[in-house]
Amino acid sequence: MKFPNIEEKAIQVLTKHGIPFTDNLPVIKSPRQFKLGGDYGVEIPAINSFRSLNLIVNALKENGIYCTRFNETHGSFLLSDSEIEDMLALCSESGYGITFGLGPRPEYDIKAALYRTKFGLELGRQLNNNDAISHSVAEAIRLTELGCRGIIVYDLGVLHILNLLRSKGDLPQDTVFKISSHCMVSSPHMAKIYRENGADSVTTVHDLSIGMLQEMRRICPDLVLDVPIDIYPTKGGFIRFYDIAKIVEVASPVFLKMGASSQDDPYSAITDEVIRKRVNRVAVGLEYLYKMMGDQQVIDRNNPDCALPSFQKLNVEHLNGAV
Repeated sequence: MKFPNIEEKAIQVLTKHGIPFTDNLPVIKSPRQFKLGGDYGVEIPAINSFRSLNLIVNALKENGIYCTRFNETHGSFLLSDSEIEDMLALCSESGYGITFGLGPRPEYDIKAALYRTKFGLELGRQLNNNDAISHSVAEAIRLTELGCRGIIVYDLGVLHILNLLRSKGDLPQDTVFKISSHCMVSSPHMAKIYRENGADSVTTVHDLSIGMLQEMRRICPDLVLDVPIDIYPTKGGFIRFYDIAKIVEVASPVFLKMGASSQDDPYSAITDEVIRKRVNRVAVGLEYLYKMMGDQQVIDRNNPDCALPSFQKLNVEHLNGAV
């Protein structure tokens, strides 16, 4: 008895609908750029306090190292209005964008006992009650009223609500919604779902192949991809410097997330040595990019995807000499 080749049939069906079926693809240069021009930006994660931000801004300037924007990842609700304003002011004065993570997330939520189990941890940071969703919306409103224009979202339902509020004018139209790596965007189809619900950029799963990133770009032409280049040791510790040029080539417009491998995990203490190591990792990564791909263009800083702060007034009384 002859059995049909199910794999070939699946490939025919997927091909008919324009759906990817393999990572073994010839490299095709992305035809896309950021809205105001440029192929890539540089994003440094886990800048979770004014002290850390001040240290790394000074180190970047002293060494002439390029960066586009920073990520605060512990959760904005852990920071006072004053500290957030100081962080926004420093970024605004120095020409950097910054995105803040929403909170509370399940690790802080009194109604998330399941999250603390092994099974619950596998579910990621999805919220399971309306109170937590309401608090996330409150944080988004607080952040934008303080002048923040970049918000990291951890929950698809929250993203859907925030996108609605942005479309209705309850949040500023120029607010950028960035999807956290904890949402596990691991395929073009997942990326498309987040885009359809209002995501401006998604942080991809850390170990995606060049082929998968290429197909993500093809299927989501208007979505910015944030691709980790070097990884916390607790998340695998690998470094993709030899992939960096191909990532820009196939994934543009793309943010290159660099510097994480300078510390064990996002909650490690930020010392002067960590800052120096982090800046060095960014410098080395960009050196590989320049050597392998000399015609790349950096994002225009006026592009809304940079998430530059927007202010009615600046609270800068703590900026001079603060560490």
